[in-house]
Amino acid sequence: MASYKDALRISGDGLLISLEVHAGSGRNVFPAGYNCWRKAIGIAITAPPVEGRANAAIIDLISQVMGVPKSAVSILSGHQSTRKVIQIAGMNNLRALEILEPLF
Repeated sequence: MASYKDALRISGDGLLISLEVHAGSGRNVFPAGYNCWRKAIGIAITAPPVEGRANAAIIDLISQVMGVPKSAVSILSGHQSTRKVIQIAGMNNLRALEILEPLF
């Protein structure tokens, strides 16, 4: 059975998370569900997808939820797309599951 865990991968530098972004939402929410077809965790942000505002809001929200500094979070792909891959430097899969499991 598909699980949000399928959206998580370990890289040499940390954890990769596949995201499906809903910009211009009514509130900031992470995680905001799971798309089993795209194997991506949803993230809803109030910022519009204009001039990098949505990307900055994604980094802010991910860092808050995952308990890491903003400098540890980076967008690896999908800078101008609703589908993104982010990296959290120094985070392992076990720690990510401890944080995310209660939220699903």
